[in-house]
Amino acid sequence: MDIHQLRSWIFELYEPLEDERQYIVFDRARGNLLIDAPPYSERALRLIRGAGPASVLLITNGARGGDAARYRDALGVQIAAHAADASFVPGGADLVLKSEDLVRPDAQVIRVGDNGDGATVVLGRKAGGVLFCGDLDLASDAAAALTALQFSSVLSARRPPIWNAGRDTLQFLQRELPQPRKRFGILLQAPWDRAYKGRLQDQMKPNPLIVPAEETAAREAAMGPGTLVAANQVRERTEAAPRPTRAAASAAAGPAPVAAAAAPTSSRPRSFAEDWNATGTISPPTTVANAPEDLRLAPAHLRPTPLGDGFTRLDIGLVAGLPSVDLRWGGIDLSPDGREVAFAWNQSGTYELYSAPIEEQRIIQLTESGRRSVSPRWSPDGSEIAFLRDDHGEERFAVWIVDRDGTQERKLTSEDTATFSDIEWSLDGRSIICVGNIGGRGFGIQRIEVASAARSELTDGAFQDARPRQSPDGRWILFESRRVGSRAESDLFVMPSSGGAAVRLDTRAGTAGDTMLGRWSPDGRTIAFTTNARGRKEIALVSWDGTAATSLRYLTEDPFDELDPSWRPDGRGVIYLQDRDAARTVWRVFDASRATTPAMDLAGSYGSPRVGPDSETIVATFSSPKRPTDVWVREGDQLTLRPLTNSIGSAIDPRVLVEPTHLRYPGAGGREIPALLYVPHAEAVRGGGRPGAVLYIHGGPAAQHYRWWDPIPQLLANRGLVVLAPNIRGSTGYGREFQEANRRDWGGADLADVIAGADWLAAEGIADGARTGITGGSYGGYLTLLALGTHPDRFAAGVSIAGMVSLTTLFDTTRGDLREALIRELGDPAKDAKLYRDRSPIAHAAAIRAAVLVLQGANDPRVPRNEGLQLVEALKASAAPHEFHEYPDEGHGFSRTENRVDALRRTVDWLSKYLTPMMDRYLAD
Repeated sequence: MDIHQLRSWIFELYEPLEDERQYIVFDRARGNLLIDAPPYSERALRLIRGAGPASVLLITNGARGGDAARYRDALGVQIAAHAADASFVPGGADLVLKSEDLVRPDAQVIRVGDNGDGATVVLGRKAGGVLFCGDLDLASDAAAALTALQFSSVLSARRPPIWNAGRDTLQFLQRELPQPRKRFGILLQAPWDRAYKGRLQDQMKPNPLIVPAEETAAREAAMGPGTLVAANQVRERTEAAPRPTRAAASAAAGPAPVAAAAAPTSSRPRSFAEDWNATGTISPPTTVANAPEDLRLAPAHLRPTPLGDGFTRLDIGLVAGLPSVDLRWGGIDLSPDGREVAFAWNQSGTYELYSAPIEEQRIIQLTESGRRSVSPRWSPDGSEIAFLRDDHGEERFAVWIVDRDGTQERKLTSEDTATFSDIEWSLDGRSIICVGNIGGRGFGIQRIEVASAARSELTDGAFQDARPRQSPDGRWILFESRRVGSRAESDLFVMPSSGGAAVRLDTRAGTAGDTMLGRWSPDGRTIAFTTNARGRKEIALVSWDGTAATSLRYLTEDPFDELDPSWRPDGRGVIYLQDRDAARTVWRVFDASRATTPAMDLAGSYGSPRVGPDSETIVATFSSPKRPTDVWVREGDQLTLRPLTNSIGSAIDPRVLVEPTHLRYPGAGGREIPALLYVPHAEAVRGGGRPGAVLYIHGGPAAQHYRWWDPIPQLLANRGLVVLAPNIRGSTGYGREFQEANRRDWGGADLADVIAGADWLAAEGIADGARTGITGGSYGGYLTLLALGTHPDRFAAGVSIAGMVSLTTLFDTTRGDLREALIRELGDPAKDAKLYRDRSPIAHAAAIRAAVLVLQGANDPRVPRNEGLQLVEALKASAAPHEFHEYPDEGHGFSRTENRVDALRRTVDWLSKYLTPMMDRYLAD
C-alpha cells in the first residue's frame, strides 16, 4: 500500500478535543464527503470550507444528528444517514440508506449492532480499503462483524488513525490475532496550513517493516512509527505534472507553443474512484486548507448560546471534589529507566504519592499518610523516591524517602520549623541536594546524607538560593540566586559540590533581566537556562569551562515566552514550555540546527515535562478547561498522546463545561489587556436580560490565568454568570516589560486594568454592569478588596481568598523570602511607608459597600490569618454585609478536598446570591 497517496485524499479535521477526530474525503468533481462532523462552531465551519466545497455529510450514529442539521443549514450539504438514525436528524435525512448501500460510488455504508446500540461504518474503496468507523468501539461485540471485511486502514473518531495495519489491529482488539498491538498515530494541529509544513521532519526515518525503503523515500514513508510527512510535500514530489490549459484561455491567447503540446504524460496515481467505474477527481487537492495570510481568527464568543438538551446544573461538590495531579509543589518525575512516572494526586482527599508504569494500565499508591506529600524525585538507581511532606498547610516541608513499592518510608530532616524545597539526588545516590531556611535565615543550599540523615550547609542562607543541580561529573552545583546590586534580578551561580565560593555566570551580557531554571547538559559542558534579558523569556545556552561561562547563544527566536528547558539524554537539544495566549505547550529545539517543533500541544496547559532515556518519550502534566490536571505521555514510537491518570472520570458531561475565549480588551491608558472570557450557556441564564459578571483575579502577581482546569469560573458560568479572568499588567506570559509594569505600582495601573475590564463588559453589552462581582486569591484577593474599597459603587459583591489587607503588617509577619519579594515589588517599607499605607485595602475598608466574603487558612505562612481578621474588624463599622470563614488545617490555599469543596461552595453561593436575579436563584435551588 502506498500510504502517502492514500493520505492525499483523506484529510483529518482536528478539533482541540483530546479524543475527537473527523474526516473529509476529497473529491473535486462530486464535492467532498464529510464523515461525521465536529461539534458545530465557526472554527469548524472555516476548516471545512477551507478544505473545499462539500456535498454530503454522513452521520455514523443518531447522536450526531443535531449538529448535522446545523451544518446542512450553514454549508448547504445533504445529510446521509442509515434508516435507524434518520429520525435523529431535525428535519429528517436527505439520503436514507440501508446496510451495504452506496452513499457515493466510492463509499459503502455498513450497519453493525442492534437497533439500541447500532452504528454505521463506511468502507472507502481506496488503496486496500479504508474503514471509517466513527464512534464505534472497535473492541465491542458489534465491531466483530467487521473482521470479515477487507481493509488496510481504520479512521476512527475515538482513536488515532491506524494506517496499513487496520484489519490486523481490529482482529487483535477482537482477540482473533494474539500478537502485540501495532501502534500508529498522527496528531495534526489545526488549522493545517503552511505554517505546519514539515512540522516534525526531525523525526522522519525509514521504516522498512511498513514501507520498503527501496520503494518509498524516507520522508515519504509517512505513517510508520515515529514518522510524519505533510501530504502536500509528497504531492509536490509525486504529482509534479503540468497544469492543464483551459480551452477558453488557449483560444484567447492564440496557438499554443510547440513545447506545451509536447508536455509529458501525467504520472499521477489513478483516481480511487476508477476502481468503481465512477467519475472522480484526478488530482486530489492539497491538504493546505488556506494560505496563512488568508486565515482569520473567529469572532470572540461574547454572548450566551444554547447548548441544547444536555445542559444541567453542575453539582458543586462533584466539580470541586474532582482530584487533580499536583503541579504547584514540584510536579512529576520519570524513573531513570523511563518506565514509570511518580506524581502526587489528591484522589484520596489530600495529596499522596503514586506511580504509574507507562506500559501498564495500573496506578500504584506509594504513601497513605493523610498529610500533603508532593514533589517526588527518583533516586539514580530507581529504587527509592524522595519527596516533601508537611502536616497542616504551613509549608514547613520536610524531606522524606519512600521505596519504589511504597512499603517503607522514613523522614530525613529533623528541623520541623524549617521549610525544605527543590530536592535533587546526587548522582551517586548517597545524598540529596536541596534548599532550606534553617533557623529563620534565608534559603541556603543543603546536603542531606541518605544513610545517616546528616545535614551540612553549602551556602549560609544570607541570600535566597534556589534550584540546585549537580553536574554530571559530580564536581559542581549549579543554582540560581539574587546576589548582585539591589538583588532585584536573579542569576545563575556555580560552586564546588563540597561548598565554597560561588561563581556568577555571565548569562545576560550586561543587560537587565532574570536568569533562572538552569540545567546541565548530559556531558556537563553546557548549561541550558531561561532568561528574559532580551525582553521575553527565552531558552539560551552557555558553555562551562570549569571556571566561567562562555559562548552565550540563544536557541529560540519566537515572539512568545519560553521557559524551563530539560535536556534530551542524547544531548542533541532540549524540550521546553511555550506560553501563547494563555495556553502552555511543550516544544523542543535542537542545538545544532535550532529547529523547533511542538512535542505536546493539545489545547490546554502542560507542566513539569520529563524526557525518557530514548530522548523521545515525554511525560508531563496536562490540563484543559474541561479536564483536571493528569499525567500524560507521548511515547517515542508514536506521535499521539495518552493520559496515564483520569481525574474527571465519567461523572460530568464535558459539553456542560465552558470553553473560555482568549481576547484583549482596552485597559488603563488604552493598553490591551489579555484575558479569558467564560460565557455561560444560554440555558444557564434563566433570569432574562444580560447576565451578571465576575472579575476573577489571579495571584502572584507574577502568574497568569491559563487554559486549564479551574472550577471557580466553570461553576460561576454554570450558575449563569459571565466570568472575565484578566491577565492584567504584572502577569507572566506576555514579556518582561508587561510583567514588571506594576512594580512599585501595586493597586495602581493593575487595579485600573481590572476596573477597565468591568467597564468593558458593561459597555459591550456582555454583562449587566449593576450586577458585577469580583474574586481572587492571594494577590488576587488583595486586588479584590482594594477594588471594593476604592470603587464602592462598581461592585455588588466580592470574595477574597487569603488576600493581603495591610501591606505594612504583611511585611512584618510574612516569611523572609516573601519579604524580599515585597521589597522588589514595592520598595523598602521604611522608605516607602506612604506607598505601603495608601495601597493597602485596610486604608479603604470603611468605604466598602459590597457584600464581602473572606476565606482564610489558619496556618498561612504567606498571608497570615491576622490579615483577614483586620478586615473583619474594619467591616464591623461599615454597612457592608460580610462573612469570615477560617480553615484550621489549611495554609495558603486549600488543599484538602473537603475544605476545597466547602470554600468553592461558599464562593459560588455568595456571588450567585448577590449577582443573579431572585427568580434565577429560586429556580437554581
